[in-house]
Amino acid sequence: MSFFIGLLLTIQALTCLFLILIILMQPSKADGGLGAAFGSGATDTLFGARTGNVLTKGTIWGATILFVTSLLLAILIAHQKPTSLVLDTAVATPKAAEKAAATPASQKTATPAKSAAPAEKAAEKPATTPVPVKK
Repeated sequence: MSFFIGLLLTIQALTCLFLILIILMQPSKADGGLGAAFGSGATDTLFGARTGNVLTKGTIWGATILFVTSLLLAILIAHQKPTSLVLDTAVATPKAAEKAAATPASQKTATPAKSAAPAEKAAEKPATTPVPVKK
């Protein structure tokens, strides 16, 4: 399942790049748009005299592929089994508490007492810091 999700994500990313490029190549109705920036007649030379038709069809196909891959990704990810949920840990917690309550106190390990060394180091430090004198 994750292979198909990765494949669809790759197809979707490539389709997005394709759509960005093909939309930028289309001339606008007012001044030629960014299509003119690619060499004014470069799109006519590359695709022929009917550049608008080819670019329009490419945009339609790209948008269709983008829509279909988005829909398929949404379906696949919705049906994917989640790795962990908050509810899973909430259900597991009472079971662990019951198990801990069932074990006798003699089997539980005692925690060692903390040493007094950090408390002694804290006592050595001065309680207040000196205030700087203004000149």
